[in-house]
Amino acid sequence: MKILSATEILLTLAVAGYDAGAGWNAADRRYALPTRGFIEGAFSSALWSFQKFFDVLDWREEAQDCDDFARIAAGFAQILHCLTPGRPPATALAVGELWYVQDSGEGHAINVALCGPSPEDVITYEPQTRKVVELSVTEKARVTMIRF
Repeated sequence: MKILSATEILLTLAVAGYDAGAGWNAADRRYALPTRGFIEGAFSSALWSFQKFFDVLDWREEAQDCDDFARIAAGFAQILHCLTPGRPPATALAVGELWYVQDSGEGHAINVALCGPSPEDVITYEPQTRKVVELSVTEKARVTMIRF
């Protein structure tokens, strides 16, 4: 499993076109990189089971909206990482929250994951549908917060 430092994570995001002036926070020093297959497969399936068990599958204004879905998914990804046998020691998982202004003008929160060290390895993930999504160039430039 590839490991990147917090600085490398943030530099990769900047090169990939995400606004470097946004409020960025990488709380840990070292991050293990998940695979895209993990995010789209085992993680999405486990997240759905977790959301179903706790009855948090449906959007509810202010009580259970996009930022709550993104926060739950990022935390859940870290729990799975901690439970992974043989995971690299002293690492967090490179899955975080990303808040931005959509092309429609509305604010939104989703997840971001680094699946490799290159800008094309940055994926964005909609935790409400449990699908990888693409942000436009404009949306990437209007990121207001990224937190790992």
